This record gives sequence, C-alpha cells and structure tokens, in this order.
Amino acid sequence: MKQRAFTLIELLIVVAIIAILAMIAVPNFLEAQVRAKVSRSRNDMRSLAVALEAYCVDWNSYTCHAGGADLGYDYGIRGWRQLTTPVGYITSIPWDPFGDARHPDGSYRWWRVLYELGAGAVGIGSAGTPDSPEKGLPSNTWEMSGHGPDKVDDTVTSANNPQFSWNWNEANYPWTGGNRANDPAAVSQALSLLYDPTNGTVSRGNILRFGGMKPPGLVFEVLFGNASGK
Repeated sequence: MKQRAFTLIELLIVVAIIAILAMIAVPNFLEAQVRAKVSRSRNDMRSLAVALEAYCVDWNSYTCHAGGADLGYDYGIRGWRQLTTPVGYITSIPWDPFGDARHPDGSYRWWRVLYELGAGAVGIGSAGTPDSPEKGLPSNTWEMSGHGPDKVDDTVTSANNPQFSWNWNEANYPWTGGNRANDPAAVSQALSLLYDPTNGTVSRGNILRFGGMKPPGLVFEVLFGNASGK
C-alpha cells in the first residue's frame, strides 16, 4: 500500500498562509487592546466625574489637585483620596491603563499609575477645598487627564514642552490667562492636547474630561466641547 505525505512545497505553502494570517491578526489584536484601554479610561473618568459631582453636592466644592503619582506619594493622590475618605463617594480610585508616561521631548520617564486631576476656581486659578484648603477657596471647575496610548503626558509644563505658550499642567488648572483664552494659538494647542483615534489608534494627545463651571474663552469652549462627557 502506497503511503501519502505532504510534500515540501505543500508544507511551505501552509507555513506561508499561517504567516500571512498572523500578519493580519496580530496588528488587529493589538489595535483592539488599545481601543479597549481607551474605553476603560473613558469609563473610569465617567465614574470619577459622578463621584466628584456627589462630593460637590455635600461640600459645595470639588476636590483639590491630584498629580496622578502612585499611591505612596501623598501630593499625587490627595484630591482623589477626598473621594474615598471619610465618605466613600467611590469604592476605589481606578488606575490609568496608560500610566507609564514620559515627557514630550523623550528626556525621561516616570511612573504614574493614577489619572491626574486639576481643580480650581474660575477667574482665580487652582484652589483648595473646604476639607483640605490650599488657597482657602472652593473649587468650581475640574479637569481630568489620562496619558493616552502614546504614554506621553502632553500637559507637562511649558519648560519641557517649549512649543506651548501655556502651562497646561493640572496643578495650574483652570489656566487663568486673560485674553490668551481667545488666542488662536492657544486654541490650536488645546486641540493638540486631545487624543483623537482617527489620527491612528496610538497617536498623540491625552484622554481628557472636564466638568463643573466652564471658564470663559475659546480655549475652554474647545476643551469642554470636545472632551467633556466623551
């Protein structure tokens, strides 16, 4: 009885087909992972926004700035900690799935595992809260930031991001700047801060969310209109 077996050509064809399928499937799988993390970031921020609004109802103010550093760094979590202690407005503070960030110029990296939070008073700037005063002022507007798929923090200070004329760091929110809030250059910079998947799943920009009172100016029209509630 004659035995049949695969020829070398047949085996090579099968291997080639498997390689082609892998080339198609792996990028799609990685894209799906990134999209899932982006969705998670937006859902996390939605939950945090609900907690912030509940906190504001009780305290007539939002919480204060949180730098987004890991849980061992007090300055990085104090704004978030106010949502869990002594009253639990949220069961736990979620971690940013894109938390390992670097400066836009690529000079160095640092480990930040939480979302960043900016809070302040419109027309005044960054502020404290009734239970943790920083400037003795309530905060009536807030901004949240995740680093996005490129893991670059585009809101770092202007010294490390010289193409920006504003300091978009969360610690300075709401970035009081007088007429600059209507400056076309500042509006362009604000748009560049926003992550847009249509530019590619792994593209520049942070995942942002805004809430509370909207400060005056085109910059805030753009940011609140394109990031809040997304």
